[in-house]
Amino acid sequence: MPGKEKMGVLRFFQQIAFPLRIFLLLLLVSTLLIAALGQYLSASFEDYLLNHVRDMAMNQARIIASNDSLIAAVKNRDSTRLGAIVGKLSTGSDFDYVVIGDSHSIRLYHPNPAKIGYPMQWTKPGALEKGESYFITGEGSIGMAMRAKTPIFDEQGKVIGVVSLGYLVSKIDSWRLDFLLPLAGVFVVILVILMLLSWLFAAHIRRQMLGMEPRQIARVVRQQEALFGSVYEGLIAVDSEGFITAINRNARKMLGLSSPGRQWLGKPITDVVQPAGFFTENIAQKRQDVVCTFNGLNVIANRGAIHCSHGAPAGVIVSFRSKDEISTLNAQLTQIKQYVESLRTLRHEHLNWMSTLSGLLQMKEYDRVLEMVKGESQAQQELIDTLRRSFNDRQVAGLLFGKSQRARELGLVLNIAPGSQLFQLPDGLDSTEFSAIVGNLLDNAFDASLKNPDGNKIIELYLSDEGTEVVIDVADQGCGVPEALREAIFEQGVSTKTDNKDAHGIGLYLIVSYISRCGGVITLEDNEPCGSLFSVFIPKVKESNDSTDYDSDC
Repeated sequence: MPGKEKMGVLRFFQQIAFPLRIFLLLLLVSTLLIAALGQYLSASFEDYLLNHVRDMAMNQARIIASNDSLIAAVKNRDSTRLGAIVGKLSTGSDFDYVVIGDSHSIRLYHPNPAKIGYPMQWTKPGALEKGESYFITGEGSIGMAMRAKTPIFDEQGKVIGVVSLGYLVSKIDSWRLDFLLPLAGVFVVILVILMLLSWLFAAHIRRQMLGMEPRQIARVVRQQEALFGSVYEGLIAVDSEGFITAINRNARKMLGLSSPGRQWLGKPITDVVQPAGFFTENIAQKRQDVVCTFNGLNVIANRGAIHCSHGAPAGVIVSFRSKDEISTLNAQLTQIKQYVESLRTLRHEHLNWMSTLSGLLQMKEYDRVLEMVKGESQAQQELIDTLRRSFNDRQVAGLLFGKSQRARELGLVLNIAPGSQLFQLPDGLDSTEFSAIVGNLLDNAFDASLKNPDGNKIIELYLSDEGTEVVIDVADQGCGVPEALREAIFEQGVSTKTDNKDAHGIGLYLIVSYISRCGGVITLEDNEPCGSLFSVFIPKVKESNDSTDYDSDC
């Protein structure tokens, strides 16, 4: 049964909330410390008080025993004289009584005259013969007292009597209480203060632990480690001082860090990643899809702030992925999108064609059928031949063919200006990135043209690499860019497509990042009579002193 009761108490204690357990533990420890300190101080004061009373009683007894008048009165056995002398000596003293006896311990003086002539109590055998002074405690004729006894010597040094000076135990107890009661009050106040501090400390722990139990925190930590390990992207968490608090295996692999992850914890991010501005600058600001360079690796990075309970930034967590992987995926997705758009357009046109051809055949208009087939086939082939002659990059040519078909499907016209050509991509841009620039500009022009019913639905494209720069001009007669967005239209998250929930404001931002990386510029002007004109100028060969490879914030 005792073992079961102990296990039950232990289980009950474990079920109590952790902050409450901390409070109870601190309260128990404080109570034990206060009790131990009280016991120590009480015992120390007890020893001090007894020693003090003994010293004081013996000194006073020896002073009385050395009084010449008292010695003479003892010799003459003059009890009246002894009473007068003791009364005078006791004035201003705190002892309770004095008893004087002769050399045989027969009382010569006693506060109670009826006790005179009787033997003194609590005497030590042989003490008077040897001239010894001693203490003795016991119940006497006046009460329980602690007595100091010392012999009385005459001029020749012979013992002629004894002085017994006593302090009642009740008085000593009252002195003890006078000290212990205030001390107990102080201990109670200290205990109350410790209880309050313990409760505040427990509440602080509860806040720091977000109200979770240690087992819950351990589970969260294990989940975080598993989550960090399972994420394919690189993840690095940094505190507000710039020290690494977490890093996953993929991040170490991409950054070329071969040591175990725990070795990097607590190290400055500036010693691990170069450059480290993305981790330490303006950490309260959320960043998304930023092109950066970490340890020579081109990455697409995202950053989210970690906030304290009071809202202040406590650090950041950065996720990133190799830009080469993103570019490969983007190329695949771009080609698939172009194929889908082309097939959708062709399917739509072929359905119309088949309907028209079916009607003409039923009407036996064979010449018209033959003419229609030849005309359409010739127009498609001319467009393909023109794109092949003017654009060496097949991905760019395929993009323009797909956009032409998409424009026709939307009821728009994409005019590629005469003289357009592209035989050399700008230094620093691959086919996918260059196609992304042209494709985003054309998509924006399509959307703007569809929003303006008064426009001519024509989008003009001029693309040329003649000279030292690659020039891209995209003009439309769409809704234009509002004046309020002119300054911020190229920033991430800014979009004119306010009616589209899927618009993220990333297209123009990515265009600017690609162009800036190559040392180029992009301008926005009003098109006449309405719409916008985007112009891009990218040097074919990037200047060697241009150090702006990627986003300046990285």
